[in-house]
Amino acid sequence: MAFLHFDNVRIAALAGALPEHVQKVNMDPAHPRAAYIAQFVKQTGVRQRHISITQQTATDVGYAAVVKALERAGWEAGSLDGLIFLTQTPDFNVGTGNAFVMHNHLGMSEDAFVFDITQGCASFPYGLSVCAALLQQPHIKRIAMVTGDAHWQKYRSRAKLLASSCFLHGEGCTALLLENANDSPLDISLHSDGTGYHFLYNPWGGVRHAWRKVPGILPTGEMYKGGGNYMDGMEITSFSTIRVVDSIKDFLKKQNKTVDDYDGLVLHQANKQIVKTMARRLKADMSKVPMTVDRLANTDGASATLTMVDAYAGSPRERLNLLVSAFGIGLSWGVVSLSIEPSVIVPMVTTSHRFDEDFLKPLEK
Repeated sequence: MAFLHFDNVRIAALAGALPEHVQKVNMDPAHPRAAYIAQFVKQTGVRQRHISITQQTATDVGYAAVVKALERAGWEAGSLDGLIFLTQTPDFNVGTGNAFVMHNHLGMSEDAFVFDITQGCASFPYGLSVCAALLQQPHIKRIAMVTGDAHWQKYRSRAKLLASSCFLHGEGCTALLLENANDSPLDISLHSDGTGYHFLYNPWGGVRHAWRKVPGILPTGEMYKGGGNYMDGMEITSFSTIRVVDSIKDFLKKQNKTVDDYDGLVLHQANKQIVKTMARRLKADMSKVPMTVDRLANTDGASATLTMVDAYAGSPRERLNLLVSAFGIGLSWGVVSLSIEPSVIVPMVTTSHRFDEDFLKPLEK
């Protein structure tokens, strides 16, 4: 187990932002796929999502979250020593990461470091571990961790998106501001299993099949004909509800704690059935297990932090002790034990903000 412990990392602010447009699953009993949709909703819990219909990217939505977080912390963007952007959907090419675009829009100092991390749904524990480790350096005092992905671009047009009758993924971004300051302990465990990479991946998404994008047999023996990500649902469900749960149990044992010692158990919102099964195996009180997948859908790497914003912003408690776990591609997963003051959490915002200057200007005729 890669176990990390920190005593000097404080959460100064946490903010979440969603695109303004809300799309609901079509529950019309007369719909041609009504039976399938009803079963889909029962299993996943997804009934609606926020998604952009105006070409907002993760940097657009993430910018709104960062601004709100900076306001709550009382920080200037120029005071940030670094910014890490966790995303799978860069605005441009992968090398020109979203962190650089955000650096520009925020007007950050050229002495600040920025970079992207592609960690999928396990973004929270992995990103937090990197930020916390960097904060151990004597001259690094403040870091912003921005997380989020876009999904509208997977549709061929706005009309195709709006015509979608059911969906699993939604959009949203969070900004977590961290500082080097004495605070309650932060403990993180990280795990990975590369033998399961083919349970959740896009065979045509990178260089491996760049010259031969033809239908073929996957390592699982199934046929892949293209069209985006492949997921082995049974393997992913087994992975999350058994292996991740076992890792959480091991983490708690090492901490000499139980789930009952925490004010909340925040899980990646893969789907309703997975969240409920994990909670049941951990013997957690469901009143302490917040759920957002019904209203926000699966928001990938931002799902854990968006759930924290949704559940705990405005809480009258002076401090909350939370157990958080996120898991996904790789396979990768992690567990986090943290303490946060609800007063630093900004209530969720929706935004129509978009950086129009980032679009190429058409040639004048």
